[in-house]
Amino acid sequence: MNAAYATIEDAKVARQVMESLGKLDAVTDIPAGTPVGQVATIFFDPRCPYCHAAFTALHGRIAARWVPIVVLGEPEAGNRMAAAILSSPDRVAALKNAFATKIAPAEAASPETTAKLAENKEAFAAIFAAAPQLRPGVPTMFVPRPDGRLAIMVGYEAGDDAKLRSVLTGS
Repeated sequence: MNAAYATIEDAKVARQVMESLGKLDAVTDIPAGTPVGQVATIFFDPRCPYCHAAFTALHGRIAARWVPIVVLGEPEAGNRMAAAILSSPDRVAALKNAFATKIAPAEAASPETTAKLAENKEAFAAIFAAAPQLRPGVPTMFVPRPDGRLAIMVGYEAGDDAKLRSVLTGS
């Protein structure tokens, strides 16, 4: 999968986007000592192999909020997996387990978790409606730049973790 890139140049708009994304229910994977403003927001489907590769490359190396959405086939199984992650007391461990096992739990999501997943998916859809130059895909990474701009990376390839780190730090 080839990664696509875009940038929100207006710092005020970029800040508003990041504030909106910060309200979505997510897995918080932020190493201690992470500078304020250096947290990426990443939309992922728990069954996506590219998302798994991105998580493996980024976990413990960059600060991220992993926002689960279900965009691949068989949405019921995906929703159960995403709900199990959000319902877990240790969301990072649940995310690792979902990527490792790829097994959807049997129990359905609670109405509250189902509503949170719907909100995540609506935000994802709205982003791509506002950015028609990008084709929707997972993972979609929102990476704040030190200069206030916001990079958007859709897709993941080996080596993209280095690009993401350089965007975050402005190097």
